[in-house]
Amino acid sequence: MGNQKPKFYAVRDGREKGVFTSWETCKKAIHGYSGAVYKSFPTREEAQAWYNGESLFQSSIDTEELNSESSSFPADYEVYTDGSFVNGQYAWAYAFVKEGRVHYEASDVGKNPAAATMRNVAGEIAAALYAVKKASQLGVKIRILHDYAGIAHWATGEWKARNEFTQAYAKMMNQYRGIYSFEKVKAHSGNEFNDYVDKMAKSALGITN
Repeated sequence: MGNQKPKFYAVRDGREKGVFTSWETCKKAIHGYSGAVYKSFPTREEAQAWYNGESLFQSSIDTEELNSESSSFPADYEVYTDGSFVNGQYAWAYAFVKEGRVHYEASDVGKNPAAATMRNVAGEIAAALYAVKKASQLGVKIRILHDYAGIAHWATGEWKARNEFTQAYAKMMNQYRGIYSFEKVKAHSGNEFNDYVDKMAKSALGITN
C-alpha cells in the first residue's frame, strides 16, 4: 500500500464539483447523481486542467469505479443497444431486458442519409436516443448497455462532440438526464442480449448471417 501512487479525481458535473484527492470523497460527490462527469488522473495538474476544460489527454477512468457507479443507479430495465451498417445504410436496435426477459424491443433503418457517413456509429447513436425516448414514455429509468464507448462519452462530455450528429446526440441526451446510466459491454463476446440486438439491427438491413 505504501508504494501506491496517488490519484486525483476531477468532477465536472456532480453533487459537488472540483478536484478531489481520494476516491471516497469523489464518490460522495457523484454517487446517485445521474449523468455525473468525472475522471481520474495521476497528477493534480492534469486533473485541474481537465476540470477547466483545457486538457486534451485521454486519461483513463478506473473501470471498477465506473462499474460501481453504474450498478448503483436504480434502473428499472437494462437496455441493450446496437447499430449496423451496409451499402450506405445504417440501422439501430434496442431491447429492454428485465429478469432475463425482453419486455420491449424495436429496430429500424436509419432515416438520415447524411448520418450514414458515420457508418454503424450512426445506428449506435440512434439506438440510444430511441431507447431513452421509450424510457421517458414508459416513465422508467434504464441502464444503457452499449459496445461502442462514444455512446457514453459523448453524452457525458468525456469526448468532445465534433460534428453535427454527435452534437445533436449530446444535446438530446442531456434533455433526458436522470433517467439513464451507461455500462459498456464487450462486442461479440457471447453476451446473449448484446448479440440479440446486433442481429436485430442487421436484420433491419436484410443481413441474415
